[in-house]
Amino acid sequence: MNEIYISYAWKDNKSELGSQREELVDKICAALISERYNLIRDRNYLTLGKSIQNFMEEIGRGNYVIVVVSDKYLRSEYCMFEAVKIIKHKGYDQKVFPVVLQDANVYTKEGKSEYIKYWKQQKEKLKQLIGSERTSHEDSAMHDVAEKIREISQKIDEFMFFISDKLSIDPSHNFNAFINQLTDTIRNDAVQLRSKKSILVAGTGDFNIPNEINWCAQKLGEKIAEYNYNLITGGWQGVDYVVADKFAEKITQQNIRLTDKLTHVVPRGKQPVFKGGKIEYTESGINEWLDCLRHSDLVILLGGVGGTYDTYVYAKQEKIPVIPIVCTNGDAKKVFDEMLTNWDTKLMGNISQEKFKSLNQYINDESTAEDVVNDVMDIVNEIIFAKTMLNP
Repeated sequence: MNEIYISYAWKDNKSELGSQREELVDKICAALISERYNLIRDRNYLTLGKSIQNFMEEIGRGNYVIVVVSDKYLRSEYCMFEAVKIIKHKGYDQKVFPVVLQDANVYTKEGKSEYIKYWKQQKEKLKQLIGSERTSHEDSAMHDVAEKIREISQKIDEFMFFISDKLSIDPSHNFNAFINQLTDTIRNDAVQLRSKKSILVAGTGDFNIPNEINWCAQKLGEKIAEYNYNLITGGWQGVDYVVADKFAEKITQQNIRLTDKLTHVVPRGKQPVFKGGKIEYTESGINEWLDCLRHSDLVILLGGVGGTYDTYVYAKQEKIPVIPIVCTNGDAKKVFDEMLTNWDTKLMGNISQEKFKSLNQYINDESTAEDVVNDVMDIVNEIIFAKTMLNP
């Protein structure tokens, strides 16, 4: 799950600037939550019994961080230690979205010097205080605080250079553009994450399959490869073979090792009909389904005469989304009708029943088959995005 943390100075809503800051953060949070992003805000997270230290560590590791920078933020031990944790992580500049408020004087040399001087003074004060402490317990506690202040004093200039140098949209002036900038970045990152996601394709297991199933299987193999997903099959003839064949053709054109992208899960003593990719052996029976599903993030069904329906049943039990290509008939049509009757919004991410119903199209040639597969892959991408990036 990719989380968006928001870091800001929040115990200051009695002053006018503090109230304005709180209102802006509330507005950002409301916009992201309305789109179901997984937002973590320290004011809500730090309930009784939660560790402030752990939260600071977590926010530093956050996939995305909105940093609302104010004068109070730049003088707060807690906020600045969060900032130190953030900039310690590789590639942070692509994942941090600074919002610099009007009272944060970071765009002038004098302003930056003032903040650097402030933290050097804090370090010296603690150094003197530690020298006057006598008990080991107090000394240990003071040393922990002093270490944080020392880190802040060392990193304050790097942090201020980053937030003043990075081009970022100010949400107080152009709110929608700021939200779009953030969500576009997350969606672009999701494209890279597809390479870690796997799709199981199951369907009619005969050599002689109807044209509409054959056309869809060919286009599906190509599209799964183009979108950089991994492919899982049961190693059968028919749909498994056709999808794997077209998938392998595209993968080899990309100069990628097929064994890194294609896995056949077959019973011991059996070989997959398609020669190529990685083989994982399992026991005959229910494990043929369960071990396939163990590798899979989503299932696509084409046709089928019994075993394909069983794939749906086991996938549903394992809470794995299923997309039946309804126009290939057979088990896929049966599953499509059943899913509409018992619609599971949570399992299907952002997909509405209306969008799902749009898959019920007629196929009469390769072109219409490609149109259907394109619609299927749009839904696949949306479901994978929702599972990876959003709150369930």
